[in-house]
Amino acid sequence: MQKIFFSIGDLLENTFQILVALGWLPVIGFSAIMFLGFLYWLRLQGRYNRQARQNGTLA
Repeated sequence: MQKIFFSIGDLLENTFQILVALGWLPVIGFSAIMFLGFLYWLRLQGRYNRQARQNGTLA
């Protein structure tokens, strides 16, 4: 049982060492993906508002 827990601990430690070696790259990448998703959402929301205005269903 102890070997299993130590193996999981070693795996997690190695994974976090990879994240440390990457530095700010994961943070910048995640932020860029969120920003692009926000722009996409704004574009869709503008389209929905335009359709609602045309249909007279804008609340």
